[in-house]
Amino acid sequence: MKIITIFLSLNIFYCYGNDNLEQFLKDKWQLSKTQMKYLNSGEILADSIVESKNNHQTFSMKAVSFHPKTCKKALRKLQLLENYSEWIDFIKISKYNDKTKLLTIFADHMLLPYPMIVHINVERPTKPGIYKFSFPTGIFTGLAGTFHITEINHQCLLFAKSYWSGTPTSIPDLVIELFSEGLAKLGGDILIRKSR
Repeated sequence: MKIITIFLSLNIFYCYGNDNLEQFLKDKWQLSKTQMKYLNSGEILADSIVESKNNHQTFSMKAVSFHPKTCKKALRKLQLLENYSEWIDFIKISKYNDKTKLLTIFADHMLLPYPMIVHINVERPTKPGIYKFSFPTGIFTGLAGTFHITEINHQCLLFAKSYWSGTPTSIPDLVIELFSEGLAKLGGDILIRKSR
């Protein structure tokens, strides 16, 4: 799920020019003043909601962060999806196929309930805009979302959201929430530091 967050943070591309952060987030995520303070100070915000009811489970997630550089500079490294395994410890293998637009990741971390192979259909992020992504396989098959990458005040804002609905997994709701948020923050923080 961390991978979701990371890619949920990498597929963000919509150019707002000089529009402010509040305007961009207005219809996406209502942040409190404290959350805005954390975001502006460089914190990565992530929120996961998982609910199981009547033999059905849903999972939604949002993540947002500011990269200290412009999008042009930040994306020089962030677009190198195949290098993520070299930068992020819990990603053991990362491969990207430009023809099929398929990212394959093998992840293993103490926050994960077990090692996971994650396939993500996503276009390589090379410029600001909106990028769609989806999971064609795995326990969250059909999960879909978007990454927004936009420049605000000479910094690159990364925003991602995703949603999944299906037959309940064997993983408790709280565990999914904890590992998706935790890995998203950890992975996002590493990627921002590696691409400074």
